[in-house]
Amino acid sequence: MEKQTCKALQRRSHWSQEQTRGEYDKFDPQSVRRIGSTLIAATLEVHIAAAEAPVFDFVAAEDVLPKVLTGYGLLPGVVRTSGNTGPWDQPGSARTVHLADGSTAREQVTAYEQPVYFAYRTSDYTFALRYLANSAEGQWWFKKDGSGTQVRWTYTFRGKNWLASIPLALFVQTQWVGYMRTCLRNVERQFRS
Repeated sequence: MEKQTCKALQRRSHWSQEQTRGEYDKFDPQSVRRIGSTLIAATLEVHIAAAEAPVFDFVAAEDVLPKVLTGYGLLPGVVRTSGNTGPWDQPGSARTVHLADGSTAREQVTAYEQPVYFAYRTSDYTFALRYLANSAEGQWWFKKDGSGTQVRWTYTFRGKNWLASIPLALFVQTQWVGYMRTCLRNVERQFRS
């Protein structure tokens, strides 16, 4: 139990250890960074005019993906999920994510700490990303901020090897960050008055 609490505090403290990146829709070269030789991470933030719990519940909902991952550039939107292995609020539960072009990926919940932290892992890609990355981890932090909630989303790809991480970094900069921005705009729209 103590070990889990320590990990949860480390995840929550991540928020204060990095500077705020600014508005999510402005290009910020610092939003994408290399970690070691094979990890490529992108981080974006947005302020949502709603309390933490409803924002968390919307983002972490089992049926949210087609509502928010609507596509960007070369990346197709999510059309559905299937094969849930358990309740979506339970770490270890997994499912298949189906994209508009017929490709799929596997997604598994790794942390669910309502209303402050949600994380998942994706893998088993059936599209071109399978040549560049083994997996990725998505992490969402939710922090009460004045009249709403500050949301931070970090997506970290694990490249196949150091060579594959070179085009992977380009993919993240030119495509994935746009996909993330589209998602955050869709979340923000959900809470507009």
